[in-house]
Amino acid sequence: MSSIKTHESADQMAQQTDSHLRAETNRNAHLWMVIFSVIIAGSFPVVAAITPGHDPTVLTFWRFFTATVIFGLMLPFVKGVRLPGWKDLGRYSVVGGSYGLFFILMFQSLKETSPLNTSTIYTTLPLMTMLLGRLVGEPIRFRQLWILALSMAACLWVIFRGDIDRMLELKISRGDWIFFLGTGCLAVYMLSMKKLQRDESKVCFTFYSLLIATLALLVAAVWRNGGLPVPDSGVWLGIAYLAGPSTAVTFWILQHTAPRLGPSRVVAYTFLTPSAVAAIEWGLGLSPPQWVVLPGIAITLLAVWLLQMDAVSGHRVR
Repeated sequence: MSSIKTHESADQMAQQTDSHLRAETNRNAHLWMVIFSVIIAGSFPVVAAITPGHDPTVLTFWRFFTATVIFGLMLPFVKGVRLPGWKDLGRYSVVGGSYGLFFILMFQSLKETSPLNTSTIYTTLPLMTMLLGRLVGEPIRFRQLWILALSMAACLWVIFRGDIDRMLELKISRGDWIFFLGTGCLAVYMLSMKKLQRDESKVCFTFYSLLIATLALLVAAVWRNGGLPVPDSGVWLGIAYLAGPSTAVTFWILQHTAPRLGPSRVVAYTFLTPSAVAAIEWGLGLSPPQWVVLPGIAITLLAVWLLQMDAVSGHRVR
């Protein structure tokens, strides 16, 4: 009898230890996703700083060129690397092309609107991705849909600075419209990454997609400028940030956190972006956010919490 109790006690201790380890792993994953959100948020003021006076196509080329080099250096450490066939070029072109268009439009939009506006528009990405996914047969979880719609309302509040009259008249700046289109391109990229990847590794798939986009951007940049302008050192710092932390590091974070947290909880962290942008701009001594936009930012934080709770409860309404 005592032997049975000893075994039961040992099993309970093992289960408790395993539970504690899983909880610790999840806490670390959440911490990494907060870091992910801050890195992504940092890209908005960085782009705004390096965009003036430069052709968006040129900036996007150098950003993609640098990212391609970084992922190319990863290839020797990846198993199963192979050269793409002709039939693969279409897949890589869709992925790389949609991602490249997103950055061109992001660079262009930040000539005409603010990092806070673009970062808030960025929170519509999950909603756009969900709606595009529906067109290709993916189910919609309606509980998540209303949470994402709530974030859309917060986005509009920030864009219109809480002015109901402007909201009713739909007075959206040209820069905001450009970034809405860019976010749509990013939604196509996110969906195509999921649908078009075959048996190659994610690093290999990303490398070839970036490479094809880089070659296309090189042609476009030379055609638009009669040559390929080389950015100065200040712009290179921004490009290094976009290609390094904003691409390679966030790629690594997603690879390690998404399997542990699941897509719903990862998507939730998108809504931290406007708050992080506002905090970064304030910390850099730039203009603090106007008080009238704070309710919109607060609603995006509420959306993070609601999506986390929805994922934990597993409550899905189809």
